[in-house]
Amino acid sequence: MWTSTSLTGIDKLKVLQNFNLDLLFLNKSRAQLIRQLWNGFNELYEDMHKQRINGIEFKKKALEWINLFLTPSSGNPNHPQTFVRGLYRPNDITPYIHTLVYHIPEFLNLHSNFGLIGFSCSAVEKKNHQHVVHFFRKTLKDGGGENINKSAIIEIMEWENRNLYFFSHDVPVFFEKITTINVKDMQ
Repeated sequence: MWTSTSLTGIDKLKVLQNFNLDLLFLNKSRAQLIRQLWNGFNELYEDMHKQRINGIEFKKKALEWINLFLTPSSGNPNHPQTFVRGLYRPNDITPYIHTLVYHIPEFLNLHSNFGLIGFSCSAVEKKNHQHVVHFFRKTLKDGGGENINKSAIIEIMEWENRNLYFFSHDVPVFFEKITTINVKDMQ
């Protein structure tokens, strides 16, 4: 009987560093290309955790890694003998990858005295969660009524902008209930 756990922390790093990709891919050159990609990411990951790392050096390595990540396919797909499958397309770049390549080097230079330990994505993830929860509570999601031509993203952004306006201009988000006085109670 086999048991498995979710790969987190040090276990994920062990797999990243030691997994034999030749077992997964019949094409050895593809396995080597993916191994290069994994090794490059692991090196960037280790560099980010160093106390003293130069942002310019990190950016150079990150740009080399993103170029490997975006390795295009070559040859004719109709002729398997000459076709070499690439890795990923520009559409596959996530905001985290963009941050890794284009913003982490800047953070490393600006905050070299304490490194990246002071940064966390938890605030961004929490904000995303709040937006999604709010949006999916609505009954007319992604269109309906006057919003028929608006995407979900635009609706969420407009809602956020309204909330920021009300917050920054001290507009109450609720109105106090008017107290009514019953004449019978006054006798």
